[in-house]
Amino acid sequence: MNNISFTLPEILALIGIVQCTFLMVHVTFRAGQISRAGLPLLYFVVLGAAFIADLLEFRWQIEDPRYFYLQWLLWFSGPPLSVLVIIQLADMNKIPSIRDYWVLLLLPFSMMLAFLASEVTIGCEAGQPCEGLNELLNVMGLMAGTMSLLVIFSKKDLLKNIHAQRYGRERYWLIFALIVLNILFLSVMLLGLGQKMTGSEVGLARNILGLGFVYLVSTSLLRLFPKNTKTSLSTEEGREKLSKEELELAQTIENLLNLDKIYQEPTYSRADLARECKTSETHISKVINLYFGKSFPQLMNTFRLEDAKRLLVETDAPIQNIAQDVGFNSLPSFNRVFKDSTDLSPSQYRKKAPQNVN
Repeated sequence: MNNISFTLPEILALIGIVQCTFLMVHVTFRAGQISRAGLPLLYFVVLGAAFIADLLEFRWQIEDPRYFYLQWLLWFSGPPLSVLVIIQLADMNKIPSIRDYWVLLLLPFSMMLAFLASEVTIGCEAGQPCEGLNELLNVMGLMAGTMSLLVIFSKKDLLKNIHAQRYGRERYWLIFALIVLNILFLSVMLLGLGQKMTGSEVGLARNILGLGFVYLVSTSLLRLFPKNTKTSLSTEEGREKLSKEELELAQTIENLLNLDKIYQEPTYSRADLARECKTSETHISKVINLYFGKSFPQLMNTFRLEDAKRLLVETDAPIQNIAQDVGFNSLPSFNRVFKDSTDLSPSQYRKKAPQNVN
């Protein structure tokens, strides 16, 4: 049996395909609203397709000149798509307006100009591959990519308030890294155009840069899409689906939270609650989900946060002590959950409390 071996470029392309597929699935289930996930998903689809196109070219040395057009379109779509992703990252509560999408027209417009120029200057037949057309396409692609990135710098207030937002620091550095990666990509394509790099070197370099983007997403962007906690039913609709016995169980759970304050015990688990209520964990999860509209950890943290807010306003106790008193097992965990809920750190909340922060 012949051993199947892969070259380094092929391995990089395969890794890129797997990672893009994983990220598409991950963001789909975490974004909550398709409008928020649309741009990242489109980016991963295009980037994954670019990896596939390169893998096929690396593996089978496709000689059809038209195949270059596909690779060109997929890879040079990166800069304009990055611009839209960056605009969304700057304010996760919004999506880019319709007028921002004009940057996507730069690439087809550049391709059209390249074909027209090849007819006039080289004498190519319309839409037909010919010598020199690929270089024209790369020149036009570089121009389109550069113009795309200039859009970011034209938006003077784009990053004005980003540090005040949730995960503002992470978003700022992710935006900066995306800009740098796109500049490096355009630089690689320019070096290839100037014959400072061979075609295979250009292919290898752009795959490495593509994986760099995937790595950034894996370590940073996923935090910006916290797990979707929206239930499929409203609390009222959920309660209507509970039996009389289940409603009594929900009342028991409510009493344990309000009177016994079980949430103040950091190690208190769903299994502990099930034992105390003399039922199964599955049954507990169902009742909590339908009656309270939350999962067990979300419910516990909701009560912990309400206690924490009160203590932050009414006492001068150190924040670490408050975190322990309300049931968090560590200060970093408390800070993260608190900021996710209020968009403020505990210290910021305490300072702004006189202004009736909710």
